[in-house]
Amino acid sequence: MVAADQPDYPAGELKHLLAVRAEHFATEQAVHLLRQAITVGDTARISAGVTAAIDSVHQLATVAAAPPDNKESTQLRTQLHARQDSFHEAHKQGDTDGVTGHGELVGDAVMNYAYFLANL
Repeated sequence: MVAADQPDYPAGELKHLLAVRAEHFATEQAVHLLRQAITVGDTARISAGVTAAIDSVHQLATVAAAPPDNKESTQLRTQLHARQDSFHEAHKQGDTDGVTGHGELVGDAVMNYAYFLANL
């Protein structure tokens, strides 16, 4: 039974919405773990967290079926990849402060993209 104020979604659309919500939650959890690693300053965990967060939001993009030609989607992906590149450069140079700072920026970029994808 559906409440009077609840939309009535077709089964296929409901399944898609649930999949998007599940992937969005997984992305939130990955970013949460990344932020915990940043809090303690563990560069190995930060690096693993960055990878997990980026992988998770890419999975969300696949499930959400982000339109490749959407201008906002393109801008958010570009921002994410720029943050990722900056993070990897800091990591490669052994810059602990850079790893922490750029890790935070990656987390922010991942969540910006995730919120956009969840609201398509």
